[in-house]
Amino acid sequence: MNEITRQRHLPQLILTHGFSYAFALVLYTISWFCLWNISRYLVPDLLLAGLFLPTGLKLAVYALSPRRYWLLFTLAEAGLIALMLPVISDNSVLYLLMMFSFFCHASAIAFHPIWHKFDVYWKQILALCCFAFAYSCICGIALLLVTKPIGFGFDYVLEGAVSAFTGGILLTPFFFLLYDYLHRQIWQPLSPKLVHQEVTLRSSAFIWCLVFFTIGLVAELTLLEEMKSLSLLLFLLPNIFMAYRYGWQGGVLASVMNSILLATARQISGSFDTDLELQSFIATQALIGLGLGIAISRQYLLSQQLKQANKELQKELFFKKQLARQLVHVEEDIRKSVARELHDEIGQNITAIQIQSMLAKRLAENAEAEKIATTTNDLAMRIHSSTRQLLKQLRPQALDEMGLELAIRQLATEMRFRERNVDFKLNFGILAERLDEVTTVTLYRVIQELLNNICKHAHATEVQLTLVPGSQFSLELRDNGVGLPKHWREKGQGLRGIEERVQALGGQLTIQSSSLGSRIIVNLPTKPEPLQSN
Repeated sequence: MNEITRQRHLPQLILTHGFSYAFALVLYTISWFCLWNISRYLVPDLLLAGLFLPTGLKLAVYALSPRRYWLLFTLAEAGLIALMLPVISDNSVLYLLMMFSFFCHASAIAFHPIWHKFDVYWKQILALCCFAFAYSCICGIALLLVTKPIGFGFDYVLEGAVSAFTGGILLTPFFFLLYDYLHRQIWQPLSPKLVHQEVTLRSSAFIWCLVFFTIGLVAELTLLEEMKSLSLLLFLLPNIFMAYRYGWQGGVLASVMNSILLATARQISGSFDTDLELQSFIATQALIGLGLGIAISRQYLLSQQLKQANKELQKELFFKKQLARQLVHVEEDIRKSVARELHDEIGQNITAIQIQSMLAKRLAENAEAEKIATTTNDLAMRIHSSTRQLLKQLRPQALDEMGLELAIRQLATEMRFRERNVDFKLNFGILAERLDEVTTVTLYRVIQELLNNICKHAHATEVQLTLVPGSQFSLELRDNGVGLPKHWREKGQGLRGIEERVQALGGQLTIQSSSLGSRIIVNLPTKPEPLQSN
């Protein structure tokens, strides 16, 4: 069944592949011939013209196209060179051009496996630049080897290598940009932000290119002869601006635009004395544009990755804070439940034991039975006292009975500041209604721990506790004691526990300590203020 289907679609496949090969052949041949003619306009020598702009086309085609097309391109180039025999009177030039076409094919075979390892744009562009440099070195070595048989000088060998490098470094990234634009359904537009969007071409990039081209051409035509050297510096400004604004794509466009401008300036005003000087300047400005563009694009990419990482980190921290807050709520709910059970169940049982021991004491027939009843009653009283202390630790009973302000004042009374000759002042300026139950209990525990530390370790004579309202109400505790030890985070389990609990509720603990006293600030969030209806 599959064989029948394949045979049925075979003519269509042959037609499709045949059209692809024919289209690639015609497009490559026309492009190569056009670039060779443009090179002849800039470089009169036929061999150097073949090494100039066509090199950028060849390198880009071999790097970006499937390998099955390579032999077609090589044979098409060789055939086109053979057809130009009437134009190229020197057979050595003809043979060298054919030889360079096969050299490019062989270089691409070695380069292609390396190229496919890179999936990041800046690595791909650097690889293309290295490919252009390697091919220009191969061309230079080949010309150097035939200097004696053909009679080339060293200057001509240098011009050949520079021509190949200039054409490759100028046009290969440009064709990569076109490939990147046409080949991808979703394209990274001319922007260093590198955000995937639909295929849209930013016209502002070409408008800026046109503006800089006009400015440069006018400057080249109007500047006085003694100021012509300054006009060459103007050609570098588009590279810097376009690379900064549009990344590596802008640098590539500015390099091509500058090359056209430099060639035009040379034909009009003779800015460059030799072809080698022109090509060297074109290669230099292309490298500057590419280098700046790659650096800026990579910086923006790293910035985007850093922002994304920070966003994910903030999201993770938010989830952890929410989890910690939920754990604090669950802990308080469990404490409240255990305290209720202790109060209801154990309290009743202890009361029953006390009643039974009192009855047993009254009905005791001898001293030994009366002693047992007394001991039982004493044990029940101890259990009752321990239970009350445990209930106080689990759930501050004063909060439920008196509220936060009176509970804090009672706590200060229990600390016996007056008997210790400590001047204690409380400034209570918050609304208890703005605090939820967990925050209220946490605040009470924080104050309890801080006042307990002052009584034990501070040796203070003045203590001031202030509670200030706001979107995040602030608790401030000052004393004039000896201050906290330097390594209090390692030694002070109580303060570390306070800090963790406050942070779990979305608050912040700040401690300032010296030999003249301490200042502790706790900020905790409050409930949103209810809307008042008219």
